[in-house]
Amino acid sequence: MPTARCLSFIRGIISSPGTTGAIPSHIATVAVASALIRVRELSRSIDFYCSVFEFTVSIREQDAALLLARNGFQIYLHADPMSVQRPIGALGVNEIMWSAQRIESLNEMGARLRKWYPSTFAHSEDGVSYVDGCDPDGNRVLVAYPSPLQLPRSVIAHRFR
Repeated sequence: MPTARCLSFIRGIISSPGTTGAIPSHIATVAVASALIRVRELSRSIDFYCSVFEFTVSIREQDAALLLARNGFQIYLHADPMSVQRPIGALGVNEIMWSAQRIESLNEMGARLRKWYPSTFAHSEDGVSYVDGCDPDGNRVLVAYPSPLQLPRSVIAHRFR
């Protein structure tokens, strides 16, 4: 999907009031639309995110790429061969948690992730199932099912403290 058409589609999703004309009060009026991930090797990271998360490449430049998910979420990958992994206690966004819409999707993603990171493991806690692994640069990849929209969280998992 060309970038301009994709952005128009995303704007339509975000601004669409639904069939009643009103946005329900429990639905946020803004959403996270993209993330920037610094990587060491651009081609390797493009292969990883396209094979594990089924992103498509929208724009590819020498040191950067824009990847698109089917739902419109975007990842900007920026290649910096000198990039170092952030310490676990660093301030700012450390991880992105993904959500699968079906348990079958979570299991499929786990299998694809294991091909890249054999130590990927699956577990469940408080009614939520997780697949937990790493991308090629050692960034944690955590996928959960059900999504917070499907099962609102009632506790914060110990791993997030």
